[in-house]
Amino acid sequence: MTLELELAARFLRRRSGVLLRGTALAAFAGVALATAALVITLALMNGYRSAIAGALQRGNAHLVGFAPKPLSLAEAERIADAMAGLEGVARAVPVTYLTGLLDDPEEPTTPLPVVLKAVAEPPPFCGLQSWPDGDLPAAVFGDRLAAVLGLGDGATVTVRLPPSSGSWVVPTLRLRCIGRFRLEFSEFDSRWIVVPLEPIQEALPGTGVGAVEVELDDPLAVERMRANLEAVAPGLILTDWREMNAVLFAALRWQTLSLFVVLSLVVAVASFQVSSALVVLAIDKRRTTGMLQAVGARPAMVRRILVLAGAILGGVGIGVGLVLGCLISGLMSWLELVRFPEGLARVYMVDHIPLLVSAAHLAAVAAVCSLLVLAASWWPAWRSSRLDPVASLKAV
Repeated sequence: MTLELELAARFLRRRSGVLLRGTALAAFAGVALATAALVITLALMNGYRSAIAGALQRGNAHLVGFAPKPLSLAEAERIADAMAGLEGVARAVPVTYLTGLLDDPEEPTTPLPVVLKAVAEPPPFCGLQSWPDGDLPAAVFGDRLAAVLGLGDGATVTVRLPPSSGSWVVPTLRLRCIGRFRLEFSEFDSRWIVVPLEPIQEALPGTGVGAVEVELDDPLAVERMRANLEAVAPGLILTDWREMNAVLFAALRWQTLSLFVVLSLVVAVASFQVSSALVVLAIDKRRTTGMLQAVGARPAMVRRILVLAGAILGGVGIGVGLVLGCLISGLMSWLELVRFPEGLARVYMVDHIPLLVSAAHLAAVAAVCSLLVLAASWWPAWRSSRLDPVASLKAV
């Protein structure tokens, strides 16, 4: 331990005045709470991004190859089989998407807009090994959509699809409910219906296959797998779950950055309390600093002692704030306190948000808070080092 650091620690330990104790405690509490608030906010935004990404990965494939022109089922199955044979590919299935209006028995004049995902094999989130046979096409409804309609297993609904080009005939499709899925993503749970592809093509002649969905063993390996998939299916236009939601994730990054900057200002305000504590400390230890200068200490040494005292006071507050923020984030995530009702879930797109603490965020918070504390400590230390030692020795 250097001499300056030891003297700074002694200055803080031997507090004599009530004013000094009060300002030091206020500075410590202010920095700790501001740091904890910053950690919790970043954990909330990180959890929000993770919740949305997880829901998107569960509801959509990791990669989708869109066909410029509708494919026949046989051709789409051939391409899907070739893709599924690649190492790292967990699943590849033909799929097409249809939009329509679902008749609501309670509100016959106000049909509900829905998205039909017609897929050759049921996705894992449907909980089915294969599509069951029946007179009507089977359908798995989003949990919120089924709850609004009051659907149970075996219930039938009517979906009206857009007419084909040049026709005024509105195609209608009867579906039989065989279950529900819940992805905790409002768009999926309140609007999507998953149906088998082949019966839909039989019920709606002329409906082709629009894409091939590819699920990977590692959802983050989309860039590495893209070249291999393009070589197998050069006629498809490949995109991944990150590209399809690039605008959303860019907005989340900017929102996180904005909150970080705003809450850093709160930490800066708390750092001024450290500056106030150092002013009181410099006044309280004025005779001591005068004695140090009288025995040969240079003003730079006095300045370093006071800066180190502020760094110790603020550093302990930052450390306590980091630990407190992590504990509160973990508790809130475990209890699922950030949970939304149906109305707000549609706004935030997820049912609940976990609070996930990131090591990178903790490092950024610690670095920014430390810089702010050091900046706040420098000015009172510089002013105190310029005082006349003779006047300091005469101070009562």
